[in-house]
Amino acid sequence: MEEILKNIKMQLKILGYKEQEDEKETLKYLIDKQVSQILHICGLEKIIEPLIYVIVDRVCAEFLKNQIMLGKDIGINISTIATNIKIGDVTIDFPANSSNEAKVNLILERLERKDFDFSPYAKMRW
Repeated sequence: MEEILKNIKMQLKILGYKEQEDEKETLKYLIDKQVSQILHICGLEKIIEPLIYVIVDRVCAEFLKNQIMLGKDIGINISTIATNIKIGDVTIDFPANSSNEAKVNLILERLERKDFDFSPYAKMRW
């Protein structure tokens, strides 16, 4: 759990988000939520290494979306000249003339990893 939290904080920092002291409990809750969902989907008893980064990305996306819904500035400001960005193993190509808000939404959408294939990590259930 601490390794995942450390990686989430690093990912948020890379994205330009300035962490607040009182957000640790929220991040822990979101980690528990994602871990629980992935364990259920895969039929696993503990998280294996390759899935840690899926959890990190999903927690970051959910956390930042929650901050936006609360009307908070998340501090992500992408240059208007940026045409693509690479975050970890995720590469995002922006459409021409995209607004900063559209770019941030695209980043968050990709970080959600809705199309991630869990089947290689799933344990057979009888």
